[in-house]
Amino acid sequence: MLRGLLIGIAGGTLSGISPGIHVNTLAALLSNLGLRDNLTLFAMGLTHTFLDVIPSAFLGVPDEGSALGVLPAHRLVLKGKAMEVIRIALWASFLSVIMAIPLMPLYSKIAPLYRPFYGRAAVLILAILLVLTERGIKRLYATIVFLLSGVLGILTFPLDLRQPFYHLFTGLFGIPIIATALLTGSTLPEVRDDGGIGMEKLNFLAFSALGTVLGGVASLIPAFTASQAALIGSFFSRDERSFLTVVFSVNTSNFLFSTVNFLLTGRRRNGIAVLMEPQSQDAIGFYILVALFVSMVVLLYGEPLARLILSILRRINYRVLNASVLALLVALSWLFDGLAGLLVLAGASMIGFLAQEMGVKRTNCMGVLMLPILLGR
Repeated sequence: MLRGLLIGIAGGTLSGISPGIHVNTLAALLSNLGLRDNLTLFAMGLTHTFLDVIPSAFLGVPDEGSALGVLPAHRLVLKGKAMEVIRIALWASFLSVIMAIPLMPLYSKIAPLYRPFYGRAAVLILAILLVLTERGIKRLYATIVFLLSGVLGILTFPLDLRQPFYHLFTGLFGIPIIATALLTGSTLPEVRDDGGIGMEKLNFLAFSALGTVLGGVASLIPAFTASQAALIGSFFSRDERSFLTVVFSVNTSNFLFSTVNFLLTGRRRNGIAVLMEPQSQDAIGFYILVALFVSMVVLLYGEPLARLILSILRRINYRVLNASVLALLVALSWLFDGLAGLLVLAGASMIGFLAQEMGVKRTNCMGVLMLPILLGR
C-alpha cells in the first residue's frame, strides 16, 4: 500500500511541475504499463492539484483546473510574490481537504439526486453573469470572445482528439502569456518573500471554504466544471489573493468530491476516475484518510520544491526559457493529435490573444465549455 501511495505522489509531483503534462495523460500512460491501482491513481490526482500551480504561475502554462488562476498568479509573480502564490495554492488545497470531510455525510445524500437539467441551468446563469460583469463596450467584446471560444469548443469536441482540453486551454490561457513575455523580453522578477500570505486569516479560511463548497457542487454536475465553479468564486473575490484561494481550493475539493461521487454512484467526473476500478462506497473513509496523508506529505515538500525550481529558472535566460516552453507546448500538441491538434491550438491561441487585446477578462474564454453545454453539444 505504501509503495502505491509513494508512486502516486511521485507521479502527481511530476505531472504537477511539468509544463503541458496533465495528470490524466500520465495516469493513462502508467495504467497502460500496468500501474492501474486505485490508490496510486487517487494519490497521483490529488498531489497534482496541489502542485499544478508551479508551471501556471512561473511559466503561464495552465491545465483545466488552474487555467483561471494564471493571470492573477502572474500579477503577483511580477510583484515579486512568486512564493506567496505557491503558499496560497498549497494551504488552500490543504484546507479544502480538511473542510471537505465534515461535508461528506451531506454530500453522500445529495450526490444520487443529480439531474442533467441542473447543470444547464447553472451554466446559463453563469454565462449571463460573466458578460454582465464587464462594463460599457467591453460587454460587447466579452460576448464576442465568449461566442468565438464557444464555437471553437463546438467544432473541437466532435473531433477524435486524444487531448482536446490540452489544445484548448493551452491556447486560450497559456500561449498568449508566454508569447507576450517572449516578444517583450520580460524577465522573472526578483522574489521579495516575507514568508507569509497577504490576507487576513479569517478571509483566507472563508475563501477556502467557498472554494471547497463550489468544488463539491462542480463534482455533482458534469456540465459544471471546476473552472466554472471558480468563475462563481471570482464574483465574490476582491483581489488576486482571494481569487487564487478560491481557484486552488476548488481544484482540490472538486477532485476529492469527484472520487467520492464515483464511489457512491459509479459516475466518473474526472479522468482519474475513468481509470479507476469500481469499489464499494464503504471505502470512502479509507480514501479520506489517504487524502489527509497525501495532503500533509505534499504540504511538507511543496514549498521547498517550488523554491528549488524557481532558483533553477532564475539561472536560465527568461527569453530562452519562454521560447523553449513555447516549442515544447507546440510539440506536445503535435504529439498528442497531429495536425488537428495544432489547428485547435492555433485557433484557441488567436482567441486568447483577442481577449488580451480587447482588454476583457480571460474568463470569457470559458465559453469554450459553456456554449457547447448550453446547446447540448
